[in-house]
Amino acid sequence: MARPVSLAVAIDGAPVAGVERLELLQCGHFAADRFRVMLAAGAAPGGAAAFAGLQAGTVTIAIGLGGGVVSGDPILTGQLDNVAVDFGAGQIVLSGRDLSARLIDTEVGQSFANQTASQIAEAFAADAGLAANVTATSTPVGQYYELAHMRTALGMHTRHATRWDLLAGLAAVEQYSLSVIGTVLNFGPPAPAPTSLVVFGRDLLTLVVDRALGLVAPPVTVTSWNPKLKRRFSNTVGSSGGTAAGGVTLLRPNLTQAEVDREAAARHAALAAQAVLLRASMPGELTMVPDSVFALQGTGTVFDASYVVRTIERSVDIRQGFVQRFEALQVA
Repeated sequence: MARPVSLAVAIDGAPVAGVERLELLQCGHFAADRFRVMLAAGAAPGGAAAFAGLQAGTVTIAIGLGGGVVSGDPILTGQLDNVAVDFGAGQIVLSGRDLSARLIDTEVGQSFANQTASQIAEAFAADAGLAANVTATSTPVGQYYELAHMRTALGMHTRHATRWDLLAGLAAVEQYSLSVIGTVLNFGPPAPAPTSLVVFGRDLLTLVVDRALGLVAPPVTVTSWNPKLKRRFSNTVGSSGGTAAGGVTLLRPNLTQAEVDREAAARHAALAAQAVLLRASMPGELTMVPDSVFALQGTGTVFDASYVVRTIERSVDIRQGFVQRFEALQVA
């Protein structure tokens, strides 16, 4: 059953009256969380007219379990992107993203070759009005090219990449995690996540586990031509096991054999991690977050294993209660 709940929404610190429903999609690192808030126009002072001319603002959303008074930190602090007024239904819909939107919407127009990734992250956070939780790095980003470490088609020295794209590419090189939580930009090594327990028949409302046979052991071939060494390097990791043909072939420039081996192993592991996808729903709560890990028990099958949460969709209705749906990938 859905869990009783209360909601508190504010725009630039001013409480919003008449909130009836919240839809919140939390995507984890490297992506913006998105929200939709539905409210009764007649419950707000000024009615629809108060929202018809509303400008961009900072939105905070907090959830109170058990229908009591909302307390604690907001579950999301975000940017208001869109206001829809349904005059016939008397409903207002406010939608937007978390504050990573300030970086997603800003293009990169200059070169940062002589700065480190952490210096860039700190500068971008300051420009966006965010606090910086950044772990220092030491390599100037210009050396990523010289060391053949840049693996993305980022285009970091063009005006087409956004600041968020640039930080995501730098985080991939440094093997860092990137996220904006509340008003803080996080750029650093992934924090270890404790494992919780989820029991089918006790904690879940629905459960579907999907196993893609072609991804269980996908063959991945990485090939590279190194002009400095004047040699071609290649390696294949994994086998189709009779379920898939051909596999995946990737061409990467300027790698050594050791780098080809690492790239093939990493790509194989990334594909294999997609093999088992879990979709479930449960009464709403506030402890599960993207990238958290849980152990599933109670199915009596090989699917009783550990999973890492990929996305969470929380639906809060003041009349129907609080339910969350989530997707998770099995830990290889």
